Amino acid sequence: MLAVSKTKSRPFPWKCFRCRQSAVVPVTISYTVEVNHDGVVHLIEIPALEVPRCQACGELVFDNIADEQISAAVRCRLHLLKPTDINTGRERLNLTPSELAEKLGVTAKTIADWEEGLAIQPRAMDNFLRVYFAVPEVREFLARERCEVEVLVG
Repeated sequence: MLAVSKTKSRPFPWKCFRCRQSAVVPVTISYTVEVNHDGVVHLIEIPALEVPRCQACGELVFDNIADEQISAAVRCRLHLLKPTDINTGRERLNLTPSELAEKLGVTAKTIADWEEGLAIQPRAMDNFLRVYFAVPEVREFLARERCEVEVLVG
């Protein structure tokens, strides 16, 4: 069983969730994770994952730092924008998260989750973000279409 800890700053050693001994310390291991993204299962190998492990029973404790490393490896392997890329693209266009969300047809929470690394965007949305950030004509087209639709509906 793998334990999950949200604590980032507690000093080591930690108490193990499984054997209850104070023997959890950081280690660097080779790790393979199975990820379902857009309905396709990917095996992602991480050659040097830094993760706390119990020296007594071997239990791995996936904390925020380990989760961030795994998410970064998934994005890299699947060639997806990183949270900083999304944030930089949005800021370059002088948009708030809410404004970008409205333009893309998602919620502001979705944008926040992508920018904070709490969620990984689907491939189709990743492609759309790349085009939206890079091509002014796309932004102009979508703005015109939105106005025309509102006029027709309103």
